[in-house]
Formats: sequence, structure tokens, C-alpha cells
Amino acid sequence: MFKSVLQQMYERDAVDALPRHLEDCFGIVVAKLTQLDVGVFRVDRSDKNTPLVARLFSQARPHALAAGDLAVLQYLAEIAYPAERPFGARPLTQHKGQSVLVTEFVTEAPKPKRPPYPIVRLGAMIGRLHGLPVPAGADRPAGALHHFAEGTMADELRAVASWLGCIKDSIPDGAADAFDTLRLAVADADGGDGLPEAFVHPDPVPKNVIFTSAGPVLVDWTSAGRGPRLASMALVLQSGWAAVPFMKGYCRVTSLTEDERTRLAGLLFSRRLINLAFGVCRNPSTIVGQAKKLAALRRDSEAKAAELLNI
Repeated sequence: MFKSVLQQMYERDAVDALPRHLEDCFGIVVAKLTQLDVGVFRVDRSDKNTPLVARLFSQARPHALAAGDLAVLQYLAEIAYPAERPFGARPLTQHKGQSVLVTEFVTEAPKPKRPPYPIVRLGAMIGRLHGLPVPAGADRPAGALHHFAEGTMADELRAVASWLGCIKDSIPDGAADAFDTLRLAVADADGGDGLPEAFVHPDPVPKNVIFTSAGPVLVDWTSAGRGPRLASMALVLQSGWAAVPFMKGYCRVTSLTEDERTRLAGLLFSRRLINLAFGVCRNPSTIVGQAKKLAALRRDSEAKAAELLNI
């Protein structure tokens, strides 16, 4: 199972034929295709019109999930929320059994032309997002990082538990205690179940933001939907530089509940734990050293939560 996760994350088929597919579907001439990330390509057109972004999903990802991604973007366009925009009348196609979602490229502005306090603005944007209704075509469990699992952070943790089961026979001799420590930490981790839910972007980190002259524009809405709002922000809230301004902006629009405040440290730890476990599953020989880091990760998560709750 873990091998299939890596395949879904990193492997795409017939990338060399993608330009021709785009030309046939959209009536354009592709001048250049540039990979921005795994499965994500900038598409420059020979007519010099606005470039496009083509997201080529793994063949293992059902087409219905990509249709949900499109429903999200169409809804955001209707309400003029700052997000990437679908391109053309049929932005979603299939290429060799893989869904392809095409959007308009968003151009970043030079720093002097951007509005001030961009991360504060991003936090406020997410606060507004959490007050919006979930689009009917994308009312699905959300908040997990889609390359790890579809669904919520709780679904990610269940996926991690199964990954660990897959590598049990690969751990080094003498590492059984470390394996049990990690497995129990995953079993006990907080995935956000029962906390307030909202329309969430699963990964609202600065990497997924284009800073324009009009303000931040949020991209990569893959697997957006309904989920525990605090869990969906765990990655940005563990950042050493972005967490505080992000939370300042968020709290200008909405407030955390008492339950969210109480469980913030646990959710920050869960996000770190998932990343650690992923690394161990890729290289089981590291499990002893990685398991020793868990106590420090808990302390760091508690310290970060205390900092954020004092804003």
C-alpha cells in the first residue's frame, strides 16, 4: 500500500503527449511546457496570451474527485474569491486515464507592488473562507494533504497506520520498541474529529499563494471541501515565520472555540507526526532515531500553540 502512495505522488503517464492533448482539447498551440511541481505544469502559448496551468493527476485518483476540485474553483469564481480560475468551457479533461484540470496562470507581482502584510491578509482570507458555504459539488470530507490521503486529517492518520503495517517486516533488528512507540503515537494522535467544520483549503501555506498587486491569490485547491477548520491550518500554524501573522489575520475575521484552543497543540503535533512517519516509511532504517524525536516534537507543538494562543 505504501508503494502505491509513492506512485500516486510521483508518477504520471504520457507527460510527453500532454501538449498535444491540451492543443486538441483547448484549441491552443503550446509553445512550452514547464514543470512547476509533480503533475503541475505551466503552459505557455504561442499566441502569447495568458499562460495556463495544467494539473495532471495520478491515474489512481478517481475522476469524480477532480470534478469536485473544479466545482470548488467554479464556485470561487462566481463569488470573486481570490483563487485560480478555471480555463475555457471544459477545464476538466482526461489524458491516458488521468484527470487534467486547466486553470489560468496567476502572475506574481514584484514585492514593491504588493499590498503590505501579505501573510496577515492570507490569514484573513482563510477566516472568510471558513465562513462560506461548502459548494454542493464538493461537499466531501477534506483537510488532509491530498498526496497522503483523501478526506480529513483523521483519514491521514488512519492511512499512516496502514503504512506502518506495510513496513513492519522491514524495520531493523532491535527496533521493535521504536516501531511500537511510533505506532502508538499515531493511534493516539488527534485528527480533529468533533471540532467545528467549515469550507477548507487543505494546505493554505505561503507556497500555495501567489502574491499579486491586488493581494494574495490562493492556488492548489485539490481535495478542498468540508472538514475541521483548525486541522486544515495545522501546517501553516507550525511555521516558524508565517504562523503568527497568519493567526493574527485569521482572528480578525473569526475566533477559535475553546475546544479548538485546547486541542491546538495536539493538532500541530499530529501534522509533524504524519510527516515523520512518512519519512520512516520511505526509509525504515531511520525508525530508532526518528522515534526519539517524538518527545521534542510534542514540546515544540505545545510551545507553538502557547505562542499562537497568546495573540
